[in-house]
Amino acid sequence: MTPEQRDQLVSLLRSGQELAPEWQPILFPPERRECELLYSGKERGEEVIADTMAVPLQRVRTFGRNGDGWHNQLIFGDNLQVMKTLLEAKNRGTLASADGSPGVRVVYIDPPFASKQEFRGSQDQKAYQDKIAGAAFIESIRRRLLLIRELLSPNGSLFFHTDNRKAHYLKVILDEVFGEPNFRNEIILPGRASKNIQQQFSEISRLNVRHDTLFWYSASASTRFSPLWVTKHKMEHPDGRWHHFWSNADRPTMRYKLLGTIPTKGQWTWKEERAKKAVANYQRYEREGGGRTVHEYWRDTGSTFEFIRKSPDDGSPQYWRSPADTRLADTVWSGVRIYNNSTNYPTEKHECLLAQILELASAEGDLVLDAFAGSGTTLTVAEKMRRRWIGIDSGKLSIYTVQKRILNLTKDIGNGGLKLKAQPFALYNAGLYDFATLRSLPWTDWRFFALRLFGCKDEPHRIGGMQLDGKFRGASVLVFNHLDSPDRRIDEETIETIHCEIGKRVGRRFFIVAPRGVFDFQQDYIDLDGVRYFALRIPYSAINELHHRTFTALQQASAEDQLNDIVEAVGFDFIHPPVVDYHASNATPPGELIPMACLRITKFESKSRLSGNRAEGRSSCSMVLLDLAYDGDVFNFDKVFFAHQLRSADWTAWFPAEDVGDTVMAVFIDLNGNEAQVTIPGTLFARKKKNKVSAAVDVRGST
Repeated sequence: MTPEQRDQLVSLLRSGQELAPEWQPILFPPERRECELLYSGKERGEEVIADTMAVPLQRVRTFGRNGDGWHNQLIFGDNLQVMKTLLEAKNRGTLASADGSPGVRVVYIDPPFASKQEFRGSQDQKAYQDKIAGAAFIESIRRRLLLIRELLSPNGSLFFHTDNRKAHYLKVILDEVFGEPNFRNEIILPGRASKNIQQQFSEISRLNVRHDTLFWYSASASTRFSPLWVTKHKMEHPDGRWHHFWSNADRPTMRYKLLGTIPTKGQWTWKEERAKKAVANYQRYEREGGGRTVHEYWRDTGSTFEFIRKSPDDGSPQYWRSPADTRLADTVWSGVRIYNNSTNYPTEKHECLLAQILELASAEGDLVLDAFAGSGTTLTVAEKMRRRWIGIDSGKLSIYTVQKRILNLTKDIGNGGLKLKAQPFALYNAGLYDFATLRSLPWTDWRFFALRLFGCKDEPHRIGGMQLDGKFRGASVLVFNHLDSPDRRIDEETIETIHCEIGKRVGRRFFIVAPRGVFDFQQDYIDLDGVRYFALRIPYSAINELHHRTFTALQQASAEDQLNDIVEAVGFDFIHPPVVDYHASNATPPGELIPMACLRITKFESKSRLSGNRAEGRSSCSMVLLDLAYDGDVFNFDKVFFAHQLRSADWTAWFPAEDVGDTVMAVFIDLNGNEAQVTIPGTLFARKKKNKVSAAVDVRGST
C-alpha cells in the first residue's frame, strides 16, 4: 500500500464512509502473479469455493437399469451450486472414471458469449454490451472455472469454447485459475461467416468474423493426450472423407467397367490400369486391415494409390485421397464442423467437433462433464464413444432437449446409422425440489437430505442426554424425526424443554430441521437466555440472517435469445406448480383459411416464492412445450412456444392438426422452472370429418 493510499484510507475511515470494492485487492492482496486481470467484485478463489452453496441432488427419474452401478447424470439447476455438490462427491470418492481415478477427465463448456449472436446496428450492439459485458460477467465465469479446476482428474483437461468478443479477457483468467504452464493450445475453429456481411457495403466497418476459439487447459503436466492423425482431404472437406471421383468430360476411351459400373455419360478420371490397381489396393485393405487404422496400414505398405468405392447415395463412383497425406493434427481445425441444427436449439454444436475433443483427451469409461449442456451434443457424443457423462443446465428446454436426444440416439457421429440404446442415465433436480417426494423418504435418506439442504455437516454428537445430528457453522443441528412421531409438534414449549436439557452448553445458536407443518410458531427463531433457536423449515426458502446473499430463483427463458444466459441462482426452493386454465380446440387462425390445432392460455398464475422473478399473470409464463403424440410414459416434446410468441398471438399456440396423435401432453413452465403437466385428448384438436363445414371443437381445462 502506498503512502497516498494509506492517508486516503485513514480519511475514509475517520469520516465513516463505506469502502468501495476497489479497496478489496489493496487491503487483501491476492496471490502475486506475473499477470492478472483486476476488476471490481473479484473474490478470492478460496472464498468462492468455500462460500458456494452445495445443493443436494433429488433424483426425478431413471432411464434404464444396471443395478447399483454408475448412472450417467442429467441435472437441472445452477451449475455453480451443482459443481460444488459434485466436488463433495469427488472428495467422498463417488465421482470417478471407470478406471477408478477420481474426478472428471474432460470438461467442455460453451458459455453464452459463444452464442454467435450477430448485430446490425448500434442499438443491438448496446443490448449485447448491457447483457453480458463487464466485470460481473467475467467474475461469474471465473467462479465456475475455479470449481472446474477442483473437479478435474490429475490428468484431466478443460476445453473452453469462446468467440472473439471475450477471448482476450478469458485467456488471462484461465492462466490465473489453471496456471500458465498448464495452457496446452489455442485451437482455431473456422466456421460460418458473420451475418454482418449481408449489410450494405456502406455500413461495413470491420472484417467479417469467421472463426471461434477453443482454449485447451490441463489440470497438471501429466495430461492425457492421444495424438490425432488427420488427412489433408479430411481437413479440406468438412462434408466428410469421400468426394466424387467423376468427370463430366466426354471421352469414350475413359468409359470402362469399374466397380460394376460403365459410364453412359461423363467418364472416369483415371486410366483403366491405374484405377483397377487402386481398387485392388482398397480391397486388400478391406481384407487385411482388420482393426488397424487407415493411417497405420498405408504407412506400413508405403502405397500412394487412392481408394475408390461407390457412393452410398446414388451409386456414382467416389474416391478417398491417399493416406500418404496423413499428418498430426495442428491447431487449425478447418475440417471440423462447429455448428449443427438437428435439434433447432440455438448454438447447437456439431457432433464431429466433440468427437475430436473426446478422442484427443479421453478414453472409453472416462468421465465427461458439460456444465452448459444446451442441446446435449457433448453428452450425446460421450454416450456414442462409451464415456461416462454428466450434463448440467438451468433451462427446462435444455433438459427436455437432451432427454429426447439421448433416448433417440443413432450409432454414428453426425446423427447417422442404426439406433443406439443409451446406457442408463438419471434425471436430477438441484435447487428446486419436490417436497412431497422428499417427505416420503425413509428416515435415513430424509436425515441425509435435510442436512445437505442447509449445508450442515453430518456430524452426530451428544450434548447432555440429547442426540444431535450435525453442525452448521460450528453450531449444533437437530433433524426432527417426523416419521417416528407423526403427531408430535414443535412449539415454544418444545423449545423451552430442549433449552432446559442442553442449556447454554449448546452455545449461542441451535438449529432444528423439520417439515414446515410440524412447527406451531411462525417466527424464524426463538431467543432464550442468550441462545437463539432457529427453525429450518422444509419446504423453505431462506433465513437471510444465515446466508451471505438473499436466495434467488432459477431463471427460464421467455425468448430464444435468452436460452444461453448465465443463471446466478443462490440457494434452493421447492416446486410450486403454476395454476393454468386453457382452451384446446380446432380453429382457423386470424387471417388464414385452413383450420389448425389451437391451445390458448386463458389463465396463468405462478406460485413461486423466491426473489428475482416478480411477473404476474400470464407474464410469469416462460414457455409451453408440446408432445403431440404422447406415449403415456416419456415426454418427447415436438413444439416449443416461448412467451413472446404466445403473447403476440393472444397467448395462443397454433400447430398442424395432422401432427396430433391420440394424446397430447402440454408442459406449462413459469419463469422459475416450475411446471404444470397436462394431458389432452388428441380428438379435441382434430377437424370434424363430416360433410359439413368444419366447426371449432373446444374444451376448457385447468391445472
